[in-house]
Amino acid sequence: MPTIAQVLERYKTLFENLNLHSLEEDFLQVFSADVTFKDPFNQVRGLTHLQHIFQDMFSSLEQPQFRILDFAGCNNSGFLEWQLTFKLKAQGATQLIQGVSKITINPHGQVCSHIDYWDTGEYVYAKVPLLGPVIRLINKRLSSQ
Repeated sequence: MPTIAQVLERYKTLFENLNLHSLEEDFLQVFSADVTFKDPFNQVRGLTHLQHIFQDMFSSLEQPQFRILDFAGCNNSGFLEWQLTFKLKAQGATQLIQGVSKITINPHGQVCSHIDYWDTGEYVYAKVPLLGPVIRLINKRLSSQ
């Protein structure tokens, strides 16, 4: 069985080079068939459902690119700090989302769980024309400064 450090390094390489082709080939090697995936908008079980989420990302966004900033692991789980840059098809400006993922591996060294943590308020809701000012006002009122 590969160590968590080896799995994290492979995971880093997979996500930094992610494309439609790697969803077919590389996902089969890295993820277990019954992988669970959760982010602020999705919660699915199964490799096919996970592939669909990333296929949707590629069809909805222009030039999505992950950059892994750091990672650490122990025993059968690890954490990756990442940035996702992309362009919305309706707008030309490059967008950025920064987050952390927790992954867990099974006894075969495959990723069996992936949970994303990132701030939808900052990266999504604050950019919605009618919601943005309200979100910023709430954040200002809750801030200690």
